[in-house]
Amino acid sequence: SSGINAEWPLRPGIVGVAFGNLCKGVNKRDISAAFAAARVGSAAIFGNSCPGFDFDSVALSGECKAIVKQATCYGLQAASHYDSDVVNYGQLASDVSNMEELGNLACAQARGCFLQVSAAMEACKAANADFVQDTIDAAESAYKENFEDKAAAFAKSSKGSLLGDLASMALDRFSSADDIQDFIEEHLTEGVKSDASAAAEEAQALAKGWCDDGCTSSTARFLEGIFGHMNGGGCDDASEFCGECQSRAASYFARNQLPCCIEKVVRRGIVAYDYVIANYSEALESYGAAVGGGLSANGLAEAQAIRDRVVEEFGCVSAVYSANRPECA
Repeated sequence: SSGINAEWPLRPGIVGVAFGNLCKGVNKRDISAAFAAARVGSAAIFGNSCPGFDFDSVALSGECKAIVKQATCYGLQAASHYDSDVVNYGQLASDVSNMEELGNLACAQARGCFLQVSAAMEACKAANADFVQDTIDAAESAYKENFEDKAAAFAKSSKGSLLGDLASMALDRFSSADDIQDFIEEHLTEGVKSDASAAAEEAQALAKGWCDDGCTSSTARFLEGIFGHMNGGGCDDASEFCGECQSRAASYFARNQLPCCIEKVVRRGIVAYDYVIANYSEALESYGAAVGGGLSANGLAEAQAIRDRVVEEFGCVSAVYSANRPECA
């Protein structure tokens, strides 16, 4: 079973007007280099477990051809577009149309691509009874050969910082794929599995509704407007909302209503958050205490500062949202 409802994809006519070519202006050599790297990675992971797997026929043809190429081009564009020390809301505003095009393409073609990849995986499993384990072993070998030393070097050079401490803890806790699998099985109770399955179904329903209602484009118009309005004055850093950015956002909301498409997703997100807190708060606190106990004094101070900053910024966003909730059916 694919796990994807057969009714999920949009009718092409609904989104066709918003398609574009995100590869326009992107260096063809960069695109080719990205695909070449993907082929190398594919061969390393599937070369032994599924010799018949062909990256090009799975990812660069049929249902996946357009979406994979356009997503690759968007990634290359975004890497350049956001290559600055400080990202402002003007940069976000000018990128919205690109995200809109990719989002509408995903609405029309993501399910078909998923099914194409899923079929390829099923063919691999049919040809090799040990496909999954062989693939995991290959991924572990690739990590050890290409990234393990770099990860260890980063952890050592960043010792005493939050990221360095977390890297050291992860390296100590997970030395093999078996360690990761054991950790997952330890915490993946029947209740967690059931909730995860329900969450996946809810996310699928939200995605279908989002696409069917043309929410990508209506949301894009709203975001272009509010990001453009917020940019300037004392609001010059998109990583900060409290203060001048909050004031400029509030003034935009005074004349423009939040699309009900966004409101619906926000409300479902709040319901999901409340459910997680009600049912998993003790486990989350336990995990947090375990991680906190393994941090250095500096690492813990960094973590607490990040927590305080997130709480403050969320409070400012919540205040603007609560004061400007739209009336939706």
